[in-house]
Amino acid sequence: MARVLFCLLFVGLAVTFASNRRLRISLHARENPMGSQLSQRFLSISTNTSSSNSTDRRIRLPLRNRNNVEYFGIVSMGTPKQMFKVMLDTGSSNTWLPSSNCARNNWACQNHRRYNASRSSTHVQDGRNFTLFYGAGSVIGYLSKDTLHFGGTQLPNLTFGEAMFQYQEVFDSVIFDGIVGLGLGERAWANSTPFLELLCAQQLVEECVFSVYLRRVPGSMRGGEIMIGGIDKSRHSGSLHYVPITEYGYWKFEISKVSVGMENIDMAVSAILDTGTSNILLPEQSFDKLHKALGATTDYDLTFVTCELDVLPNIKLLIAGRTFPITPRDYVKEVLLEDNIKVCITRFSPINLSFWILGDVFLGRYYTVYDATEKRIGLARAVPDVAIAA
Repeated sequence: MARVLFCLLFVGLAVTFASNRRLRISLHARENPMGSQLSQRFLSISTNTSSSNSTDRRIRLPLRNRNNVEYFGIVSMGTPKQMFKVMLDTGSSNTWLPSSNCARNNWACQNHRRYNASRSSTHVQDGRNFTLFYGAGSVIGYLSKDTLHFGGTQLPNLTFGEAMFQYQEVFDSVIFDGIVGLGLGERAWANSTPFLELLCAQQLVEECVFSVYLRRVPGSMRGGEIMIGGIDKSRHSGSLHYVPITEYGYWKFEISKVSVGMENIDMAVSAILDTGTSNILLPEQSFDKLHKALGATTDYDLTFVTCELDVLPNIKLLIAGRTFPITPRDYVKEVLLEDNIKVCITRFSPINLSFWILGDVFLGRYYTVYDATEKRIGLARAVPDVAIAA
């Protein structure tokens, strides 16, 4: 499901960071019951870990690494705390939760935890209406303010949406309740300060930086983590490779070339790092060219390749002079059809847009750093098979 209107960004940050805090947020994943190649724009990342000035405390939920399409964490909203599972989404800036006032026949809302403003002493009414459009549906509601609790800290006066209506076919089937946008604030709701900008303005972290580490290890129940306010060098190998943001409002950068062997698939194309997308999405023309180079066939809207991974090529992304390969083990998914017939499909999906969206398939392979102060993105090979200390 391609995004349509949910890559939001953040307005200029000019603050001084005096505290020495780093917030770790554990990520938890859920297996996709469909086992399909649908590239849900709603994979879920989320939050909850705790941190002190010198020590990190992290909270995690179980992760199934195979076929996972949701990464989520735990946050709380209000006073006293109301707990929610949320996707932490680098592709958007706004935060929303299901409202206790949502319609009873909206099962997408009723089947999830719902925020009750009347039970929170720190709730502040805003009252403006909002609509968020996704490639797979929309969310409609009104705005409020309250205190968000996460990672052992709290963020007061965060503007967030209370969702009155959620598109049923998408949001009824996901585990996460709502979304916390980690994007930059330029595209956030008018006259509101989104999560990242507010966090940095209140100097709750040492640096206005966060980093994402996703684990996609077969059989593992651990999902990885997000660290806000710093970088964990133990999570990546080699030096971080930085590339500037090319469009202020997105975590977007330039890919110089995408190639398979000697075949050029795309040249000088933009890309977005998106924790809210499970697969890799790419322009339709590039999608066709890529799968032709892979010798793929298409049937029933699925793109099939051989299950002999050793004969499939790497897909190479040239980014600011360094090559970042995506291997067959990253981009191929094994699926069992009726009568236990095994087939293999790719984890790519076509979109009617001019840029690539690099979702969890890419983020599971590469440790990524999002630097709001320097307006840049850092990339390095994620350290595989690393257990997360309890």
